[in-house]
Amino acid sequence: MAESGTAAPDRIAERRARAISGARAAIRALARQGVSARVTGSLATGRFRSGSDVDLLVTECPPALKYTIESLVEDCLGGMPFDVIYLDELPAPRRAQVLSIAVDANDLR
Repeated sequence: MAESGTAAPDRIAERRARAISGARAAIRALARQGVSARVTGSLATGRFRSGSDVDLLVTECPPALKYTIESLVEDCLGGMPFDVIYLDELPAPRRAQVLSIAVDANDLR
């Protein structure tokens, strides 16, 4: 029984580690395309769980690339669910909230 009690936290920790690695890879790949992005949501706040997705906040993006970067993110995250949020499309109150928790992918632990 003790094994099953630790199996779920171990799986969550492993999934979180995969999410961090994928988020870092995605942000590096986006940067090579001239896109600036940060991590937000549960991965940024430390509340990432077994059903969580990876939320990336695009803060700057060349207009020609907008809405075409999702496939690049998908490749980097290896099938993990994600959302791409565009800062310029958020209403002001929501923008402030999302920015307040957004972090650089390198700061994730």
